[in-house]
Amino acid sequence: MIDLVASGRVFDLVIAILVLEGIALLALSRLPRARARILPAGRGPGFRDLAGFVAAGLGLSIAARAAIRDESWTIVAAGLTIAFVAHVYDLYRRWRTAR
Repeated sequence: MIDLVASGRVFDLVIAILVLEGIALLALSRLPRARARILPAGRGPGFRDLAGFVAAGLGLSIAARAAIRDESWTIVAAGLTIAFVAHVYDLYRRWRTAR
């Protein structure tokens, strides 16, 4: 288990799960019948509502993987930038809908 984390492979797993989650959410938001079957009365957040934190998770996972594997600082910075922009996007969407 220590080797899985120390090698950064755990973040490969996290990234794969986040990508699958994003694909599933996209499919769910595009298929009204599937959404109605899975979510009560077809309610629930759409893909745009969930994209912010999925992208933020991807950015943080990329940054953590690069940091653990001692890769270039630019990859760490790019991952953190992706996470920050996605977080700001998510906050903007939530703030706008709360008004």
